[in-house]
Amino acid sequence: MRYKSILLGASLAALLGAGAAGADRGQSRRSNPLGELRFPLDSAALRPEAPAMLDKVAAFASANPDAKLVLDAHTDASGPAAYNVKLAIRRAEAVRAKLKARGVDDDQIVLAIYGEDGRHRMHDADDRRVTIWSTREPLASVIDRTFAGRGTAVTWQRPLTVAQIEERVPVASR
Repeated sequence: MRYKSILLGASLAALLGAGAAGADRGQSRRSNPLGELRFPLDSAALRPEAPAMLDKVAAFASANPDAKLVLDAHTDASGPAAYNVKLAIRRAEAVRAKLKARGVDDDQIVLAIYGEDGRHRMHDADDRRVTIWSTREPLASVIDRTFAGRGTAVTWQRPLTVAQIEERVPVASR
């Protein structure tokens, strides 16, 4: 079931095209990096220093309920590409679970999966990461940014219409 939203994200990105993000790129919609979590080789286990950073991200989310938290999940290039996409998904889901346990609303979290295809760092160990950033941009902008950066998939909690993704109509909260 969760992979349906990944496919939906890829389909919508293809349908919406590069201009889907819209013209509103004002200061109120700016994206902000919040932190980065690194992972051991071939693992989705969070390191001991992760809780302190996750606490800060959860506090930000609580103070900014209109912001989306985007979890950019990466791997190094060791192993087959398909395996690395699955590993990146497991890493992003591990971070999402910890944020949810800290009270972050699941609808506020978007997973952007890169696997080994995202931007590489100098050392392989630095590629084993989930980067967390916030945005008030429409989901369509997150989709565009992910696929422009060679991302593999985008997923979010619940089905949305194209209008909701482009934020042309309000999304009802629970």
